[in-house]
Amino acid sequence: MHYYAEVHPRVSGNLSLVRSLEGYDGFNIPDSPFGNPAPLPLVAACLIRRVYDEKRIIVNQRLLDINELHLISIAQGALLISADVALTRGDKPRVGRDVGYLASEEALGLLRRSVRGIRVGLMLSMRYGRGLIEERMRVGADFYLVLRLSRPDELKGLEVGKLIPYIIVETKNNVDIIRKINQPHFKEDELKGLFTELRDLGVEGVLLSTPGDHKALIGLTRYFV
Repeated sequence: MHYYAEVHPRVSGNLSLVRSLEGYDGFNIPDSPFGNPAPLPLVAACLIRRVYDEKRIIVNQRLLDINELHLISIAQGALLISADVALTRGDKPRVGRDVGYLASEEALGLLRRSVRGIRVGLMLSMRYGRGLIEERMRVGADFYLVLRLSRPDELKGLEVGKLIPYIIVETKNNVDIIRKINQPHFKEDELKGLFTELRDLGVEGVLLSTPGDHKALIGLTRYFV
């Protein structure tokens, strides 16, 4: 099972922090979280690639903000630096108006036809019913970032080898932020047991996020199993 760190694009330029995350197998870069302006994930990915030649990098791309031309260009850029693309609808933009006509499945098909060799992932939210979750997986993305996972057993019966659960971690420094996010999250002392269960299920990896407390990612490697 692989371990990925979520690195906000604003801190990707802090190369000392990036180097301190050497214990991770790769990185996930969100795209304008909560609809707030932020550096482009592809730029952040280029900075990280300067530090790590081989580690996996997943570039998130919001579909609310772009058309087909922009999407293909992003994927071509990701391919140049050996990065993957994860498609997300995204939150409503805080600045300007959304474009918003590209659905994830349509975007996936477009990249399959237009950018040979690119690995493309989709979001998979556990708040939807089992039928919709299985339908989403039949679309055939290369991987899925699993959102709103409360218990590992929710993944039983799915093609777990394509799944990367998104694990929000509560630390002593981000309690207030976690409450505002209002999503399933885990405390540090729950992680080792959680990782063991997910490993035994056979998931591809886990994506760790410590909103508002980026340095906490460094210490989480002690819970890896």
